[in-house]
Amino acid sequence: MPFLQTNLLLWLIVCPLLLTLTACSSESETTAWPKVELKGAEDKVLLKSSYEVLIDGQKAGYMLLDAKSDEKAGEVYGMWFTALKFRRGEDITSTLQDIHFVETPEGVLKSITVDSSAVPSSTKIATVVGETLEYREEQSEEVINGQKPWPAGVLGPLAIDMSLIKKPMQPGETREFSNVEPSSLSPYQQMLTAADFEEVDGQSLLRIDVVSASGDISMEGVLWVDEKGVTVKASYPQMSMEVVLTERTEATVMTSNDSLPTLDLNEVSLVEVLGIYEQDSTSQKYTLRSELTDLTDLFPTTDYQQVSTTSEDEVEIATSDEATESEMSEQEIPESYLAASALVNVEHTGIQAKVQELTKGLESDSEKLAAIHLFVNEHMSQKSYSKAMASAADAYESQEGDCTEHACLLAAMARAVGIPTRMAAGFVAVPDGAAMFLSYHMWNESYINGQWVPSDGTRPVAKPRWSRYIKISDTALSSEDDQQYALKALLLLGDLQVYSK
Repeated sequence: MPFLQTNLLLWLIVCPLLLTLTACSSESETTAWPKVELKGAEDKVLLKSSYEVLIDGQKAGYMLLDAKSDEKAGEVYGMWFTALKFRRGEDITSTLQDIHFVETPEGVLKSITVDSSAVPSSTKIATVVGETLEYREEQSEEVINGQKPWPAGVLGPLAIDMSLIKKPMQPGETREFSNVEPSSLSPYQQMLTAADFEEVDGQSLLRIDVVSASGDISMEGVLWVDEKGVTVKASYPQMSMEVVLTERTEATVMTSNDSLPTLDLNEVSLVEVLGIYEQDSTSQKYTLRSELTDLTDLFPTTDYQQVSTTSEDEVEIATSDEATESEMSEQEIPESYLAASALVNVEHTGIQAKVQELTKGLESDSEKLAAIHLFVNEHMSQKSYSKAMASAADAYESQEGDCTEHACLLAAMARAVGIPTRMAAGFVAVPDGAAMFLSYHMWNESYINGQWVPSDGTRPVAKPRWSRYIKISDTALSSEDDQQYALKALLLLGDLQVYSK
């Protein structure tokens, strides 16, 4: 079951994905939480653009960008609204993200508010106080307060668009700055390089190459802008995504009366395995190639997966149903693998009661994990893609979800009995007649007896086919560093080729 979610697509529009912030602290008395409103007509309009979002050439949604200057207050304020709607098999997935911000006339961020309809829906409010970003997240009945170090000079969320409109670039010019990614409230580095003018849809537009980076993750895109600095078209080939300027229209794409969206993410995200795939084999050898994404160090070596890198564009991976004989060693396990978070609700009363019932009388962690695994597989009776990413509590109560909900619930239950557990992200090979496809997927790994033991709540315990899994990354799903685990897989969506050997 693919874990590709609408939240992640927002990163590709101007950076990363929507994940909940979970670090807690007391609220500072000096924090002035912003109340951003679209003010009167007397303010100067700096930016007013509308875009269609296309994935693999099919419409997935739209964006609205607005910014005005309040000359009297000496501030710039604005809005960035995104609506996405598509199918995942028979299920319809829709999300809205509404971002309001205030910045200085030079574009430096002062405050930001982010409302999201994703599951769990949330409101994030943040303001810059000296060298600190202080934030508050409101999610259902829970309020989380926190703060993080904040570099000086970080620009607002629409910094690329605002920079180009304030001062259009010329061929050969480069421009660098950092701006806030609103979903994760983290600064991202932007590098813009103006190439030359190109004919695009009958217009002569300046091509600008953009690299957006955070940590060891970077995304490359191309903008085509007019003489006023307005982006007419943007392309993100690593994700098969385009953003195209359009006329401002009423926000009707998300209504219940719409016809079914043509875009099916399950189809877009599948990668066919070429060559002869021995479906009954207990071991597999894959060759993975990508011209757009550097594959060096992307795939980790594990007890079930051996990786050799032949070039930046190609890796060879050997997988097995059985773990290789490796030396068990005690590791220092981060507390995050046992902790509760907004998505991994370890302290949920229903989960606590059920896990105590399931593990009563069981002595070993292996027995406890097996009992939890079996329960999750049977309890999640409604296999649905309709939720972007729900919490363990939601999954437990609704008994509905895809691989992400299975993984959150299994992690919460395992942690509740003291078993360190994390999420793993990557691909799983799925047969379709004589063909075999790789699908984006999430599962779990639990630390037992000095080894990380994998488990997949979407599969019966008796059928572990680990030779069909290719791991890319893992996460505790607990804090802002979680934003990168899924991006590594998504950056392969545009041109990944897979061969069996």
